[in-house]
Amino acid sequence: MLACNHDLCLLCAARSFAFQNKKTKRFLCDVCSSPTELDSTSVYELEKLHLTTTLNERSNKKKSNMSSEKQIRNRSSQKTENKENINQKRTLPTKHLSKQLSENSFVSKSQCSDHPDEDVNYYCFDCHCRCICPECIIHGVHKNHEVKTIKKSYPVIKKQLEDQVDQNLICISQIDNQRQELERRQSQQLNSLENIKQQLQQEFQILHQILVIKEQEIFDQIDNIPNLITQYSSYLDKSAEIENKLNQYNEKINDIIMNKDEAGLLNYFAHTQSQPQPQVPQFPNIKEIVINQSQLQNQMNEIKIRLEQITIEATDDKGQRVQSLTNSERKKIF
Repeated sequence: MLACNHDLCLLCAARSFAFQNKKTKRFLCDVCSSPTELDSTSVYELEKLHLTTTLNERSNKKKSNMSSEKQIRNRSSQKTENKENINQKRTLPTKHLSKQLSENSFVSKSQCSDHPDEDVNYYCFDCHCRCICPECIIHGVHKNHEVKTIKKSYPVIKKQLEDQVDQNLICISQIDNQRQELERRQSQQLNSLENIKQQLQQEFQILHQILVIKEQEIFDQIDNIPNLITQYSSYLDKSAEIENKLNQYNEKINDIIMNKDEAGLLNYFAHTQSQPQPQVPQFPNIKEIVINQSQLQNQMNEIKIRLEQITIEATDDKGQRVQSLTNSERKKIF
């Protein structure tokens, strides 16, 4: 009953009030245009009723598009059939997600966080925040946003989450394939490096054997060269023999002189005249054998340089050179 005594149903009054000036609390009668003063409770109830009616009308309009929704469902079912393996894996994550939702009390909370006295009945598709109450839609930040009731929002969001689970499983599968590929390459690389180390070890063993054999050959060559030692020894032996004879002659002469045997001295002198006198041997003309130490040292230095130049040049699959890590750099990585 209005102040002008005209009666209007609540639905008509709510619809009419929604198109009138909302800044005032006056309701203009649709029949006589007389104003009626409203309190805050009446204004809130009319706005709430109009919002509920509007949402129901939107829902009824969308029901007329069932054919298009069926097509979407058919495409979704085909997608589900093409991903049987993924759907089998999805069962556990979905149950786990539902369990987490219940444990975190996302659904069980029925009061609005901004208006504790109001129950949450709607979900905003523009903000995608927690569920909201009618007050948030009428006077709050969600005014003129696309909202649906929780019951109608649930299947839409549930479908989005299920699609997200499918996408996550695809990502997990890709990550698993990449991990397996990297592990395979790592194993191949380790086997390749181990084979290279074994080959190098064998080569260095051969080099070591060659060095030992070559060392012995060179020393044998030095020992077998006809050097000065043999010729010098022969000359020294002959000189020692002559020196011994001369010493014997001197001793014999000294003995005869000491005994003052005049006849014996003359007889000995006569005897020595008929004998060849020992002579100092001529100094031998021995050709010295000289080893070219400079050449030998140069050869040894060349071998050392070549050994120092032995290195491993590693390249990637694009031919780019890869530098080996030092011990300090390796410690930083690990």
